[in-house]
Amino acid sequence: MKTFLHILIGFIIGVIFTFGILYIYALMHQENFEEVETTSYSYNVKTHDGTVTLHTGMPRDSVCLVLGEPDSFETHNVQGHIIEMSGFKTSNNSIPDLIITFEDGFLKDVSQHGFLR
Repeated sequence: MKTFLHILIGFIIGVIFTFGILYIYALMHQENFEEVETTSYSYNVKTHDGTVTLHTGMPRDSVCLVLGEPDSFETHNVQGHIIEMSGFKTSNNSIPDLIITFEDGFLKDVSQHGFLR
C-alpha cells in the first residue's frame, strides 16, 4: 500500500510541476501569442448592373457569384501559392477593364480604370 501511495504522490507532484513550468513559459512568451492585425480593403467596382463592393479575402466563388465568370484568366504558381489574374469586361470594351487578383482562391487585389478604394 505504501508503494502505491508513493507512486500516486509522485505522479501528482509531477503533474503540478509540469503545469507550473507550462504556465511560466506561457507568461514569458505571451507577446508571441497576441492577435495579428490584418488589413482589409474594400473596392467599389462599376459593372453593367451598377456598383458592387468587393473585399480582400473574399473567396473566388463569391466574387464570381457577384460578377459572373471571368472573360479571361491566367494562373501562376509562385513559391507554392496559386496566383490567378481574372479579367472582366464591365463596359463595352473588347478587352477586360477589370482585373482581379486571387491568391490561393481568395481576393487579393482589384484594378479597374477610374475606381475609388
